[in-house]
Amino acid sequence: FTFKYQFPAQNMKFLKLYNSIAVPFMVIFITSIFLSKNTSVANTENILEAAVSHRVDATKVNRVLVLEKFLKKYNSPLAEHAKTFVQVADRYGIDYRLLPAISCMESTCGQKLIPGSYNAWGWGIYGSNVIRFKNFDEGIETVGKGLFDGYIKHGLDTPAKIAPVYTPPMSNHWYNGVTFFMNQIDEVSMENIES
Repeated sequence: FTFKYQFPAQNMKFLKLYNSIAVPFMVIFITSIFLSKNTSVANTENILEAAVSHRVDATKVNRVLVLEKFLKKYNSPLAEHAKTFVQVADRYGIDYRLLPAISCMESTCGQKLIPGSYNAWGWGIYGSNVIRFKNFDEGIETVGKGLFDGYIKHGLDTPAKIAPVYTPPMSNHWYNGVTFFMNQIDEVSMENIES
Protein backbone atom coordinates (compact mmCIF):
# COMPACT_ATOMS: atom_id res chain seq x y z
CA PHE A 1 0.00 0.00 0.00
CA THR A 2 1.14 3.51 -0.59
CA PHE A 3 -0.01 6.87 0.60
CA LYS A 4 1.01 10.42 -0.12
CA TYR A 5 0.89 13.52 2.02
CA GLN A 6 1.95 16.96 1.01
CA PHE A 7 3.61 18.77 3.85
CA PRO A 8 4.34 22.49 3.87
CA ALA A 9 8.06 23.28 3.93
CA GLN A 10 7.96 24.15 7.64
CA ASN A 11 6.77 20.63 8.44
CA MET A 12 9.72 18.81 6.79
CA LYS A 13 11.17 18.04 10.24
CA PHE A 14 7.96 16.20 11.04
CA LEU A 15 8.20 14.25 7.78
CA LYS A 16 11.82 13.28 8.51
CA LEU A 17 10.85 12.18 12.04
CA TYR A 18 7.87 10.22 10.68
CA ASN A 19 10.05 8.44 8.10
CA SER A 20 12.76 7.66 10.64
CA ILE A 21 10.36 6.18 13.22
CA ALA A 22 7.04 5.08 11.76
CA VAL A 23 8.11 3.61 8.44
CA PRO A 24 10.89 1.33 9.82
CA PHE A 25 8.45 0.13 12.49
CA MET A 26 5.87 -0.59 9.78
CA VAL A 27 8.38 -2.58 7.71
CA ILE A 28 9.46 -4.67 10.73
CA PHE A 29 5.87 -5.20 11.85
CA ILE A 30 4.63 -6.29 8.42
CA THR A 31 7.67 -8.53 7.94
CA SER A 32 7.21 -10.27 11.27
CA ILE A 33 3.50 -10.91 10.65
CA PHE A 34 3.98 -12.44 7.23
CA LEU A 35 7.15 -14.38 7.94
CA SER A 36 5.75 -15.77 11.20
CA LYS A 37 2.93 -17.36 9.20
CA ASN A 38 5.46 -19.13 6.94
CA THR A 39 4.32 -17.06 4.00
CA SER A 40 6.48 -17.57 0.96
CA VAL A 41 9.02 -14.97 -0.11
CA ALA A 42 7.03 -14.27 -3.27
CA ASN A 43 3.86 -13.44 -1.28
CA THR A 44 5.60 -10.99 1.04
CA GLU A 45 7.65 -9.34 -1.71
CA ASN A 46 5.06 -6.78 -2.80
CA ILE A 47 4.23 -5.64 0.73
CA LEU A 48 7.84 -5.35 1.84
CA GLU A 49 9.06 -3.65 -1.31
CA ALA A 50 6.11 -1.22 -1.27
CA ALA A 51 7.03 -0.11 2.24
CA VAL A 52 10.72 0.20 1.35
CA SER A 53 10.08 1.97 -1.95
CA HIS A 54 7.84 4.48 -0.17
CA ARG A 55 10.84 5.53 1.88
CA VAL A 56 13.19 5.68 -1.11
CA ASP A 57 10.73 7.56 -3.34
CA ALA A 58 9.99 10.08 -0.58
CA THR A 59 13.60 11.23 -0.46
CA LYS A 60 16.10 12.81 -2.78
CA VAL A 61 19.57 11.59 -1.91
CA ASN A 62 23.12 11.65 -3.19
CA ARG A 63 23.37 7.93 -3.92
CA VAL A 64 27.17 7.92 -4.17
CA LEU A 65 27.43 9.49 -0.72
CA VAL A 66 24.85 7.07 0.67
CA LEU A 67 26.76 4.04 -0.63
CA GLU A 68 30.10 5.42 0.59
CA LYS A 69 28.68 5.88 4.10
CA PHE A 70 26.94 2.51 4.09
CA LEU A 71 30.03 0.61 2.91
CA LYS A 72 32.35 2.47 5.31
CA LYS A 73 30.00 1.47 8.14
CA TYR A 74 30.89 -2.15 7.28
CA ASN A 75 34.61 -1.39 6.72
CA SER A 76 34.20 -2.42 3.11
CA PRO A 77 36.97 -2.02 0.53
CA LEU A 78 34.14 -1.30 -1.92
CA ALA A 79 33.41 2.12 -0.35
CA GLU A 80 35.74 3.89 -2.77
CA HIS A 81 33.83 2.31 -5.67
CA ALA A 82 30.44 3.83 -4.74
CA LYS A 83 30.40 5.98 -7.88
CA THR A 84 30.92 2.90 -10.07
CA PHE A 85 28.00 1.14 -8.34
CA VAL A 86 25.70 4.07 -9.14
CA GLN A 87 26.94 4.45 -12.74
CA VAL A 88 26.49 0.73 -13.46
CA ALA A 89 23.05 0.70 -11.80
CA ASP A 90 21.96 3.60 -13.99
CA ARG A 91 23.46 2.06 -17.14
CA TYR A 92 21.54 -1.20 -16.71
CA GLY A 93 18.41 0.03 -14.92
CA ILE A 94 19.24 -1.77 -11.68
CA ASP A 95 18.24 -0.62 -8.21
CA TYR A 96 21.42 1.10 -6.98
CA ARG A 97 21.21 -0.81 -3.69
CA LEU A 98 21.23 -4.27 -5.26
CA LEU A 99 24.89 -4.84 -6.20
CA PRO A 100 26.26 -3.50 -2.88
CA ALA A 101 23.69 -5.56 -0.95
CA ILE A 102 24.65 -8.73 -2.84
CA SER A 103 28.33 -8.07 -2.08
CA CYS A 104 27.52 -7.76 1.61
CA MET A 105 25.58 -11.01 1.55
CA GLU A 106 28.12 -12.95 -0.50
CA SER A 107 31.44 -11.65 0.87
CA THR A 108 30.78 -9.53 3.97
CA CYS A 109 30.75 -6.39 1.78
CA GLY A 110 33.90 -7.40 -0.10
CA GLN A 111 35.97 -8.32 2.96
CA LYS A 112 36.02 -12.10 2.53
CA LEU A 113 37.04 -12.99 -1.00
CA ILE A 114 38.95 -15.66 -2.81
CA PRO A 115 42.39 -14.01 -2.82
CA GLY A 116 43.03 -11.93 -5.92
CA SER A 117 39.56 -12.52 -7.38
CA TYR A 118 37.92 -9.15 -6.65
CA ASN A 119 34.71 -11.19 -6.84
CA ALA A 120 32.58 -9.87 -3.98
CA TRP A 121 29.32 -11.23 -5.45
CA GLY A 122 29.97 -14.98 -5.63
CA TRP A 123 29.51 -14.51 -9.39
CA GLY A 124 30.24 -17.78 -11.18
CA ILE A 125 31.84 -19.32 -8.10
CA TYR A 126 30.88 -22.96 -7.61
CA GLY A 127 33.04 -25.95 -6.81
CA SER A 128 36.53 -25.22 -8.09
CA ASN A 129 35.24 -22.74 -10.68
CA VAL A 130 36.13 -19.12 -9.84
CA ILE A 131 35.51 -16.07 -12.00
CA ARG A 132 38.17 -13.46 -11.32
CA PHE A 133 38.15 -9.75 -12.08
CA LYS A 134 41.20 -7.52 -12.42
CA ASN A 135 39.69 -5.02 -9.93
CA PHE A 136 36.42 -4.17 -8.18
CA ASP A 137 35.31 -1.77 -10.90
CA GLU A 138 35.51 -4.54 -13.49
CA GLY A 139 33.59 -6.80 -11.13
CA ILE A 140 30.83 -4.24 -10.60
CA GLU A 141 30.49 -3.71 -14.36
CA THR A 142 30.53 -7.44 -15.20
CA VAL A 143 28.06 -8.46 -12.50
CA GLY A 144 25.79 -5.49 -13.27
CA LYS A 145 25.68 -6.41 -16.96
CA GLY A 146 25.21 -10.07 -16.04
CA LEU A 147 22.27 -9.25 -13.76
CA PHE A 148 20.71 -7.21 -16.53
CA ASP A 149 21.24 -9.81 -19.26
CA GLY A 150 20.49 -12.92 -17.22
CA TYR A 151 17.82 -11.72 -14.82
CA ILE A 152 16.33 -8.25 -15.25
CA LYS A 153 15.67 -8.56 -19.02
CA HIS A 154 13.70 -11.70 -18.21
CA GLY A 155 11.52 -10.11 -15.54
CA LEU A 156 13.64 -11.20 -12.57
CA ASP A 157 14.00 -7.66 -11.30
CA THR A 158 13.63 -7.91 -7.52
CA PRO A 159 15.61 -9.86 -4.89
CA ALA A 160 12.68 -12.23 -4.40
CA LYS A 161 12.60 -13.09 -8.11
CA ILE A 162 16.39 -13.23 -8.45
CA ALA A 163 17.05 -15.40 -5.38
CA PRO A 164 15.79 -18.80 -6.63
CA VAL A 165 18.04 -18.55 -9.70
CA TYR A 166 21.05 -16.83 -8.09
CA THR A 167 21.27 -19.18 -5.09
CA PRO A 168 18.83 -22.08 -5.58
CA PRO A 169 19.77 -24.09 -2.49
CA MET A 170 19.50 -21.14 -0.09
CA SER A 171 17.19 -18.68 -1.83
CA ASN A 172 15.19 -17.62 1.26
CA HIS A 173 18.37 -17.01 3.27
CA TRP A 174 19.91 -15.06 0.38
CA TYR A 175 16.73 -13.04 -0.18
CA ASN A 176 16.48 -12.14 3.52
CA GLY A 177 20.14 -11.11 3.67
CA VAL A 178 20.08 -9.01 0.51
CA THR A 179 16.84 -7.34 1.62
CA PHE A 180 18.37 -6.61 5.03
CA PHE A 181 21.34 -4.83 3.45
CA MET A 182 19.12 -2.93 1.00
CA ASN A 183 17.11 -1.71 3.97
CA GLN A 184 20.33 -0.68 5.70
CA ILE A 185 21.19 1.43 2.65
CA ASP A 186 17.74 3.01 2.96
CA GLU A 187 18.50 3.89 6.57
CA VAL A 188 21.63 5.73 5.48
CA SER A 189 19.69 7.46 2.71
CA MET A 190 17.15 8.76 5.21
CA GLU A 191 19.98 10.38 7.14
CA ASN A 192 21.20 12.13 3.97
CA ILE A 193 18.11 13.78 2.53
CA GLU A 194 19.01 16.62 0.20
CA SER A 195 17.16 19.83 1.00
